[in-house]
Amino acid sequence: MEIEHLYDMVKEMGEVEISTMVGAPCLRHKGEFFGMFMPSEESLIVKLPAKRVDEIIENEEGNPFNYTGKKFKEWVLIPLDFEERYANYLKEAFAFAATKFA
Repeated sequence: MEIEHLYDMVKEMGEVEISTMVGAPCLRHKGEFFGMFMPSEESLIVKLPAKRVDEIIENEEGNPFNYTGKKFKEWVLIPLDFEERYANYLKEAFAFAATKFA
């Protein structure tokens, strides 16, 4: 999935920028990462509060993100099976990123 497609899902939120993280395209709000697509996992990665990440995993809508064996408590992988919900997850992640500047 192209980053531009993800960008189109949230561009109306304002102050969304396409950037890079670990050499891959991602979405940021005021420099704060909030989403990207990871082709090797065929999943959207979003950054959300740890409690919300746990809920998503418990509801079997997402998987833990373990980069180089380290679990990221605020990041979750959302498989392509839930692609119809990507816009909602991205908007939720954008709102979480925005709290860093409130």
